[in-house]
Amino acid sequence: MSDIVNEKQHSALFDAISGFWTEFKQNRGALYGLIFISILAIVAIFAPILAPYSPTEQYRDFLKLPPIWIEGGSWDYIFGTDALGRDQLSRMIHGSRYSFYIGFIVIFFCLTIGIVLGLVAAFTKGFIDNIIMRAMDIILAFPALLMALALVAILGPSLENAMIAIAVTYIPHFVRLTRAQALSELGKDYVSSSKTMGASKARLMFINVLPNCMAPLIVQATMSFSSAILDAAALGFLGMGAQPPTPEWGTMLADSRQYILSDPWLMTIPGLFILLTVLSINLIGDGMRDGLDPKMKSNK
Repeated sequence: MSDIVNEKQHSALFDAISGFWTEFKQNRGALYGLIFISILAIVAIFAPILAPYSPTEQYRDFLKLPPIWIEGGSWDYIFGTDALGRDQLSRMIHGSRYSFYIGFIVIFFCLTIGIVLGLVAAFTKGFIDNIIMRAMDIILAFPALLMALALVAILGPSLENAMIAIAVTYIPHFVRLTRAQALSELGKDYVSSSKTMGASKARLMFINVLPNCMAPLIVQATMSFSSAILDAAALGFLGMGAQPPTPEWGTMLADSRQYILSDPWLMTIPGLFILLTVLSINLIGDGMRDGLDPKMKSNK
């Protein structure tokens, strides 16, 4: 009997994944975004192998060398060099690592803390629910980037503190979404049946209710991933994120802003990669929403 049940569960899981992929691939933008992010992820994983030079090594004989598509460029430095003679291509490749690192760490903390607080608020209600939600309302009352700047100013400028500040500003979105989804699930029959069978509150939260709340949380996490990369780049540009000589894309923008008129490629290349990365992740988020939200399927 257990083998039959397991086989049915595996079949249902396969059907769900197959249905999701069918919906996802119909969104061409999401598919192209997935291809770009997949390539960028491979580049980030193998950055030490793919980068032709060290991202911090300076070649003083080749200061501000233009990229190959501009007259005077060299194939030895495909994206050119910056004002200190560092290879731009190598810095962009290593910078992709920092972008994924920022996104994953921020989303991990937001999901972990947001899900726990959201479920506690939904299940306890009353005083604890009010305390949690009013605290989230206070955080949401401040503009996200302004609050992140204030937190980094208190903690000190660094990449780690920037990630903490960004995570704090995003947590309320995950708390509110988890709470709303959990409340909509609490009135359903399967929850009542589990309570009748003596299921503990922890089991109800994390085994019964949470799996049915994950679809919108996954979409929110995908969208927040791109926002985290963008906010980290903004903090780096303002000198409050990653500090030189870290090859983080926002910091690269800040280092080159004084050359925007004389050597515009120094800002254009990292700015373009930030744009393409954020756009691709947002397109993936749209595709995931189409695949995971039954309402979107029914409207097609």
